[in-house]
Amino acid sequence: MTDVAVVGLGPAGRALASRCAAHGLSVLAVDPRPGAVWTPTYGIWADELGDLPASVVRARAANPELRSRGVHPLERAYLVLDNAALQAALPLDGVEVRTGRLDDAQVAALRDEARVVVDARGPRPGGLRADDPAPMQTAYGVVVPAEAAAPALQGAESLLMDWRTDWSEHEHPTATPSFLYAVPVGEGRMLLEETCLAAAPELPVAELRTRLRRRLLARGVDPAVVDDPLEREVVRIPMRGRDAPPPPGVLAVGTAGRGGHRITGYSVAHSLRRADPLAQALAQGDAPADADPMDAAERLREIGLRALLRLSTPGTLELFEGFGRLPASRRRDLLSRRSGAGEVARAMWGMFAAMPVAAQAELVRASAGVPRRRA
Repeated sequence: MTDVAVVGLGPAGRALASRCAAHGLSVLAVDPRPGAVWTPTYGIWADELGDLPASVVRARAANPELRSRGVHPLERAYLVLDNAALQAALPLDGVEVRTGRLDDAQVAALRDEARVVVDARGPRPGGLRADDPAPMQTAYGVVVPAEAAAPALQGAESLLMDWRTDWSEHEHPTATPSFLYAVPVGEGRMLLEETCLAAAPELPVAELRTRLRRRLLARGVDPAVVDDPLEREVVRIPMRGRDAPPPPGVLAVGTAGRGGHRITGYSVAHSLRRADPLAQALAQGDAPADADPMDAAERLREIGLRALLRLSTPGTLELFEGFGRLPASRRRDLLSRRSGAGEVARAMWGMFAAMPVAAQAELVRASAGVPRRRA
């Protein structure tokens, strides 16, 4: 019997397989394309890098800003990762690697070969569907030369979230809100991405492409650069992960379970940080029943997701204006997947307290499940 079988070699699966092997466990890893370099743009905060070498950093934003009603420097360096270097920093030395795409029954069948079977296939192992009813984060982005992107940043070094509404042709839009994400990606290039943080049903990528073009042209970016970029990126992230039990007798990690952040959609930093403690537990014969249990902090994040799905555009701007006004430590607490319930609650209360009374009332209704008004 192999000690551990890991199905899926994305960031969560590869990090766990690598650390299990480092702790002396025999490891089997199965993935449809085990040698492929990951293609998404992965970002983490600099203080989340941990023991990873500096070589995994492709680009650094020293002080990204959040813009909503006002301008808020986030006072925290943000990193874009080099995927090939990150994979090299998570070696699979000694791991038996198989090529294959497994369904749930085949994953469960690996229990005949391994003492512990781990599902790391992501939130949609069968592939994303166009009619997926789950809350979804969607984005459309273009990579352009940094000098061409400068008008879009309007003096900022980078923008983690720009919630201003120049994506719309209306002065007071009521449609599902979106924000501009603008970060360096290395070699003198910037990623400019229009992002819907969460919507159910999802905000279509085609709509986000239209919004991004309208926003960038309104700020003076050359249309030719927008229409013929160096690269394009499309993002679709189910905000609740798989939101279903793993196959019987199988441990789910990363977005195959509840490893993603239900408010931000981020999962990579948590997956990288979680890998070594989980590998140590497996090496000691102490496999947990759930890698990321539905605890009190996760229930609070679920309330936050429910609110995001229902807030109006003005309400969303006020919510993130409140976030921008939080002390830096409270912002970290809200964004971190490892924060406890008390830390998440204090951050949420701080945002609520900073909002105008009318926006507070809307937030209470949204958190209770009252839907937003749509255009």
